[in-house]
This record gives sequence, C-alpha cells and structure tokens, in this order.
Amino acid sequence: MQLMLSILLVLVLLAGLFVAVPVTRAGAEEEKTIYFAGGCFWGVEHMMQQVPGVTEAVSGYANGTLENPTYQQVLTGGTGHRETVRVRYDARLVTLEELLGLFFSAIDPTVKNRQGNDIGTQYQTGIYYENEEDGKVVQAAAEAEKALHPAFHVEIAPLTNFWDAEDYHQDYLVKNPGGYCHLGAEDFERARQTGKPREARTAEYRKITPQDAKAAMDGGQKPVIVDVREPFEFAAGHIQGAVNLPLGQLTQLAETELPDKDALIYLYCRSGSRSRAGAMQMVQLGYTNLYDLGGIIDWPYEVVK
Repeated sequence: MQLMLSILLVLVLLAGLFVAVPVTRAGAEEEKTIYFAGGCFWGVEHMMQQVPGVTEAVSGYANGTLENPTYQQVLTGGTGHRETVRVRYDARLVTLEELLGLFFSAIDPTVKNRQGNDIGTQYQTGIYYENEEDGKVVQAAAEAEKALHPAFHVEIAPLTNFWDAEDYHQDYLVKNPGGYCHLGAEDFERARQTGKPREARTAEYRKITPQDAKAAMDGGQKPVIVDVREPFEFAAGHIQGAVNLPLGQLTQLAETELPDKDALIYLYCRSGSRSRAGAMQMVQLGYTNLYDLGGIIDWPYEVVK
C-alpha cells in the first residue's frame, strides 16, 4: 500500500512539472506594434512595407475624437485624427530603435501640421505607442532627435484609438506606382536596408482556392488582386479592388505597375487555364508571393462593375 502511494506521489509531481513548463513554438515571430504619423500615409506605409522585419503596414486615422471616421471627415481637420500607419514587426529582425531611426530620417520634424506639400492637422507628425515599455524607447529616441534641430514638433503620445482607412488607401503606391508621394526612392531604399534581411523568397507557382482567399481577406489580409482578362471583361464585373493587367500585356505592365516583387498578389482570369498561364508568367518574372486564384467563373462572392 505504501509503495502504491509513493508511485502515485511521483506521478503527480511529474504531471505538475509537465504542466508548469511552457511550450514555445520554434521560430515564432516576436510581433510588436508601433504607430507612425509622417504626413500623407501613402508614402509612410510603402516605406515601412520595404523593411524586411515589418509584417504589416496599414494606413489609418489615429487619436481623433470621432469613431470610425471617413477620409472626407478627417480632411476637414475637425476630428483631430492624424494620418497614421500601424506597423507590426518581428522584433527578431528589426528593433523599435531602428524603425524610429528610419522614421526620423524620412520626415521634417521642425514643422507643425505639414509634411511636403501637404498642409493640415491630419498631416501632423507623431509616434504613438501601446505600452509603457515602448513609450520609454520612443521618448528617448525623440529626445535625441530633438537635440539635433532648432525646433521639434513631433507628437509623442500613447495611442488612444486607431481606425483603418478606406480600402483604396491601402497599398496605394503598389496599386498606383506613379501616385503622389512626399517620400522618395532614397527613403524606400533606406527602408530595405533597415534591420536584418529575411531569408530570400523563392518565386514558385502557388494556387489558392476562392474560399481560402476570401477567408484570408476577411481576416485582414490585404493582397493586390490582379485581373488578367481583357478590359471589356473586367468592366463587366470584377473582384472588388482588383487591378486590370490584360494577359497579353502582363509581362510589360507588371514590371511598372507592380514593382514590389515580394508583395502578396492574388491573380485570376476568366478560366483556370488562362489564370495559370498568367501566374506562370509572373513567376518567371520573379514574383515570390503570388497565388493563382483561378477563374472569375469560380468566384462565388460579390463582384463589382
């Protein structure tokens, strides 16, 4: 009887040890979030997307007085929102200090309510943080930057609210490479050199089902959607937000319209065979994060004209 009790006691102790030891997934990202207001958010978003350790950059409106504002409401200057980019990053690949250094290198911290040609309270520069630990890092970096200038007008504050901007603002410079931007190519190149580089991606053919694509987009994923049909087919009905790059001109248009070859892209046509042909052309051009969505005839969700 005493032997059995001893065995049971040992088993209980071992069970307690197994429960107490936390399990960490190997290679898990140490994801953190910071918010940058640097004038027009199109350029700041695109710059942050170039940083190898950044996992997401989303344009939005921060620290205003109105819930879920529209661009037109923010444009009036009466809501107190700043055009801001939410940056999620893998702290193993890039540090907050490095992101702050990149941000300060791209803005003019000496002016208030202005960056480049953009003037208004929505263009006020700022850095907004979610926790006290990040706040201390931001404050220290701001003090160091402040010492370099005769004036310093960058807001440093906790984040109070953030609302995603409308879809047409997201990935704006990917969809519109010639679009307005107060930042330049040198800013984007500097971003690519910030932090530790990711492992090189491989350009290879990948396929995704409409159901998986829709679930990913509903979950917050923001791919560039490419429709390779003819313009008259595109006009008759296409997936919302898609850009039209006809199959016969795809290789020429892709190089100029889609310069970021690591961007997440969903490509489709009318039929699966034409879609595959377009996807293979893009793979041969070196696009590393492209998925063949198949034919529009297999898309069971809403389309727009």
